[in-house]
Formats: sequence, C-alpha cells, structure tokens
Amino acid sequence: MSDDPGHAHLDAAASPDAGEAHSTPHLPPPSFAPINVAFSLALIFVGFLGDIRNAVGPAMWLLGLIWLIASLAVWALGARREYLDLPEEAHH
Repeated sequence: MSDDPGHAHLDAAASPDAGEAHSTPHLPPPSFAPINVAFSLALIFVGFLGDIRNAVGPAMWLLGLIWLIASLAVWALGARREYLDLPEEAHH
C-alpha cells in the first residue's frame, strides 16, 4: 500500500465519519433453543438405535422429531422477532 493520498485506504470502519452503527457487534439474547435442538437431535438418533427401537418402537424418535420441529419453530420466531426489533438502517 502506498502513502500517496491519491490511493487512500477505503476502510469504512476506520473512517472517522463512518458513524456509530457498527461500533459494537450485535449479539443475540440468550436462548435455550439451540440446546433444545441439540437434545432433540440426540433423542432422534438414540431412537434409531436397534436395541432401543426394538424396546419402544418408533415412539422415541417420533418424540424427538416433534421436539425438534417445536424447537426450530421457537428459534425461528425468536430470530424473526429480534430482526424486527433492530433499527431500520440495519435491515439490508
């Protein structure tokens, strides 16, 4: 990179007139949805194990599937609500 003023570095975050829109990173609020998704996936996979499938039938992985769908719905609704609460200039 040159020190020539004609080749100025175009870094919006470093420029003094960049504004305060990106001064701190946006972090989502705490949520149990990702943990619920992980547990429901684990329940689905355990339900596919031969010994457990023979003992309880498809009930375990069906329960995990229902739990997964509900967890993903809660997670998606929370993400949508959070997106709609952002300032208007953040919606790109």
